[in-house]
Amino acid sequence: KKIDFKISKITRSQDSIYVTIKNKTHANVPISLFTLKNDSIQAKNWYTNIPKQQTISLPNTHPNKLVLNYDKIIPEYNQRDNWKSLNGIIFNHRPLQIRAFKDVENPYYNQLFHIPIVYYNYYDGITPGARFYNKSFLEKPFIYDIRPSYGLNSGKLVGAGSLLYRHYRRDSRNYLNTFSLSGSYFHYKPGYSYSTITPAVRFTFRPDDYRSNKRSILLFRNVNVFREVDETSTTEEPNYSVFNTRFVSTQNTVENFLSYSGDFQLSQKFSKLAFTLEYRKLFQNNRQLNLRFFYGKFLHNNTNSDFFSFALDRPTDYLFDLQYLGRSENSGIYSQQIIISEGGFKSKLDNPLANDWMATVNGSTNLWKWIEIYGDAGLLKNSQNDSQFVYDAGIRLNLVTDYFELYFPMYSNNGWEVDDARYAEKIRFIVTLSPRTLLGLFTRKWF
Repeated sequence: KKIDFKISKITRSQDSIYVTIKNKTHANVPISLFTLKNDSIQAKNWYTNIPKQQTISLPNTHPNKLVLNYDKIIPEYNQRDNWKSLNGIIFNHRPLQIRAFKDVENPYYNQLFHIPIVYYNYYDGITPGARFYNKSFLEKPFIYDIRPSYGLNSGKLVGAGSLLYRHYRRDSRNYLNTFSLSGSYFHYKPGYSYSTITPAVRFTFRPDDYRSNKRSILLFRNVNVFREVDETSTTEEPNYSVFNTRFVSTQNTVENFLSYSGDFQLSQKFSKLAFTLEYRKLFQNNRQLNLRFFYGKFLHNNTNSDFFSFALDRPTDYLFDLQYLGRSENSGIYSQQIIISEGGFKSKLDNPLANDWMATVNGSTNLWKWIEIYGDAGLLKNSQNDSQFVYDAGIRLNLVTDYFELYFPMYSNNGWEVDDARYAEKIRFIVTLSPRTLLGLFTRKWF
C-alpha cells in the first residue's frame, strides 16, 4: 500500500504550535515531523496510529518550517506536500530551484523547468521561445506550462499556456480527472491575430486489465475565440464561443488500431453532431489496411457562411485544434497541407463544404512497403440542395504514418487529375513540426 502524509493545517499560539497531519492513504506506519529554523534542525518527533488525520501540539520554538519525513526514511509516494512555512507565504514552503529540461524531482525544492522551443507558421514565421513548466517524471496534481515566443515574421510576442489540476483515482476505471484553463495567441493571416481561452474538464478511463492499451476520454470544454477583424472576410462574426463535448476511445496494439469518437458542438448560431471511426490492421505479411468513417450532421444552422460547415478535405478549424502551417491560404504550398479530419478527402473538389450533413468513407492499403493506394467516397448535402456523391482515388506515400505523408490524386469528380497542367498544385502532404507531437513517434506502439 502506498504511503503518503501531508501537513494540512497549522495554527499557533504564544507558546504552542498545533499541526494537523493527514494520512492520505490510511497506511498504518509511523511518520516523523521536523522543526527547522534557517535550514537547521531544531527537533524531530515520531507519531504513530494516524488513521486519517491527527492534530498534535509542539512547543513554539519559533521555527521557520515544519517538515514531515525530512530525512526520507519513510518511503513516501509523494513528498511535495510535506513542507509548511510558518512565514505565511505559500511559495516559501520550499526554496525555488530553476533547472534546464525535465529532471528527477527533488522534494526539497519547488522546481521550475525550462527548455528552448521553436515553432513555425506562415504568418508568425520562425517562432523561437522558451517553455516554463513544473511537470516532472512523477505525478503531481497542479501543473503549469507557459510557452512565450516571438514571431520573427510578425514581429509580435505570441505563445500559449495552460494551468491544470489533476485528480488521480488509481483504484477506479475513471482513474484521472483533469480541470484545465488554456489559452493561445498567434496570427491566422498576415496582420491579423487570434486568441483563445478554453476552460475544460476531462475524464479519463481505462479497463480493469492494466495491461490493456485501451483508453477513453470524455471532454467538456468551452472554446472562446477572439479574432482581429478582417473587413474583407465573409465570416459574419470574428468572435465566437463554442461549447464542445467529445468522447474518444482508443485501443492501440502492434497489429490493430481502433478508435471511435463522438463530438457535439453548440454555439449561438449552430449546433452539430459528428462521429468518427478509424481502424488499422497490420497483417503478418506486412500488408496494412486503413479504414475510416465519418458522419456529421447539423442539428440547427443559422449561419450566413460556410465558416462552420463540414469540409471534405481542409476544415476551417474554427476551434484552432489543428496544426496548420498556413490556415488561411487558398493557393500555394501551404494550401496543399492536409490534416485528416472530417471528410478526409485528398482531392480539391469544386464544392467541398456541407452546411447540412456529410458522410464519408476513407480507405487505403499498401502495394509495396510504404507505397499505398487510397480511395475516398461519400455523400454531402447542403440546405435546399440535393445530396451529392463525391469520390477520389490516388497514390499515398506513407513514409511515416501521421507524421510525413504524400498524396498523389489520380481520379475524382474532377476527372483524371494527372491530366491537369498544374498537377503539382494538387499533390497533398502531411507534415508534423510540433515537438510534442513528434515525441509520439517514439512512444507509439505500432508503426
